[in-house]
Amino acid sequence: MMRLDRDNCSADQLYIQARARWVKVVDCNIYDNEDMLTSVAALLKKARQQNKHHLQSLVLLSDLMMVLGANREAMEIVEALVGLQPHNQTHARKKILLRKFQANQTDENRDAIRAFIESRWTETSDW
Repeated sequence: MMRLDRDNCSADQLYIQARARWVKVVDCNIYDNEDMLTSVAALLKKARQQNKHHLQSLVLLSDLMMVLGANREAMEIVEALVGLQPHNQTHARKKILLRKFQANQTDENRDAIRAFIESRWTETSDW
């Protein structure tokens, strides 16, 4: 199979690559592997460079940044999502969780973020 040149891929193509990789990660229950998270995030960041409003990439990238503990970057992405889809309850919930963690960086708040994201990953087939 021919490998796509990531420098010449559209945001949609990069997202499709990231999502395919991510499906394998979730199917194998290895979503706690930081290297895997980082490799998928790299594809999504490239997609964001191609199209800063690519919703699917932003949604999955915000999830990954939250789990990786990159909360400042996650909040930036979530705020962009809220701007693009102000009535989306998932984006609103992410923002609440991130604000709560920023105000009080406890293990309980960190665990709440992780539980929310992991439930999304295991209960949905679309990110």
